[in-house]
Amino acid sequence: MLREAPTPPPPGALYIREKPGNALFATDYLGQTVHGPAKQKVGTISNLLVDTTGRVTGVVIDVGGFLGIGGKEIAIAFEALFPVVEDGREAFLVEMTKEQLASAPPFKRSP
Repeated sequence: MLREAPTPPPPGALYIREKPGNALFATDYLGQTVHGPAKQKVGTISNLLVDTTGRVTGVVIDVGGFLGIGGKEIAIAFEALFPVVEDGREAFLVEMTKEQLASAPPFKRSP
């Protein structure tokens, strides 16, 4: 018995026509500078951790080092990163100093 091809869902059910006002793109995060309490640079966002439900749970940050040498990756809870707008530009803040982040345990990419 032949079955008919499934009917595609209506456009409103699966498609997002524009970015919702409360959403950010992953590219809004990747490569961005992270600033600490005194607005000093404390690291750079290198990746986002996403669980199997699609929820962003953490942020991977490159800290320490100079010109990409001698640094390490650490990860913090997504809730510890605050997107703000300063001087008309988006910025990301954490309430941790460069020293605190540099002393954090390194992030392991695989178990």
